[in-house]
Amino acid sequence: MAIISDNIRPDVERFLSDMQQPVTADFYPHATSPASDPMKQLLLELKDINPLLQVVDHGQAATPIQPERPDDIEGPVTSFSVNGAFTGVRYLGFPGGQEFTTFLEDIVDISRNRTVELSQATQDWLKSLTQPLHLEVFVTPT
Repeated sequence: MAIISDNIRPDVERFLSDMQQPVTADFYPHATSPASDPMKQLLLELKDINPLLQVVDHGQAATPIQPERPDDIEGPVTSFSVNGAFTGVRYLGFPGGQEFTTFLEDIVDISRNRTVELSQATQDWLKSLTQPLHLEVFVTPT
């Protein structure tokens, strides 16, 4: 069974047609997560829709990025790179529901070299950090 249903596939095709340069999705499954197989299948379906998305299955869990610990990673990890350079964009888990549109937007933005601009106040606050900060972002439709 496909992850991307036939009724939304044309919309996904149109959306991904805006990609300009190849993007590599480095996929790291998680041995105990039920989201690993669906995430891999989703990435491969997206690659079939637009071959500018390249998928590399590393076949092993992702290495934590400091200040993460191995226990912090509870599901599959997908990180994105362009021309071999990590973009700083990683997804932990599966982008189902409301997250799916953002996931596609990020892939297209990465391929078009679009960057996110942070306000000066936010940049200053980030520079003022003197110790690791644990930040979790949760997305809900409400």
